[in-house]
Amino acid sequence: YEDIVRFSDFVIRQDYTISIDSCVIYRWYEDSKDGHLVTIKFKDQAPQIYIKEQYQMENGRFKLISRNEVSQGKKKKRALNIPCLRHE
Repeated sequence: YEDIVRFSDFVIRQDYTISIDSCVIYRWYEDSKDGHLVTIKFKDQAPQIYIKEQYQMENGRFKLISRNEVSQGKKKKRALNIPCLRHE
């Protein structure tokens, strides 16, 4: 079991682009050592970005123009064939 806090930080620019960084903070997790359950608490964890996305506003819709996943310190670029999200 892991206890995490998930949040998104976003910036809206004058050219109608929106950048969203999705972050997590790991609080604690449970592990098994020698058959006993042990709770390990992280201290002063900094937020870790796991997805960076950028959208362009077009005709009242958000068009995804960039998406990067960050996994174990490495960036993975994803294809941009994700359907547009509609803002209502």
